[in-house]
Amino acid sequence: MVIHYNQEKDIELKENTTLKEFLESKGLNKDGVAVAVDEKIIKKVDFDSFVLKDGMAVDVYNMVSGG
Repeated sequence: MVIHYNQEKDIELKENTTLKEFLESKGLNKDGVAVAVDEKIIKKVDFDSFVLKDGMAVDVYNMVSGG
């Protein structure tokens, strides 16, 4: 299956990949990101059970601190 990642590229994933697995494959920690799938924010508590489907648009936003 293929998902659209950060409005830039298509990424091939195995079927039934969870959002948590996808983030881990990108080296991202769920505590440092916010994720929208098809323009809907996904709660961090749902990352483990949220299964990505073919054609979904996944946008990952990194939290940045500073001033």
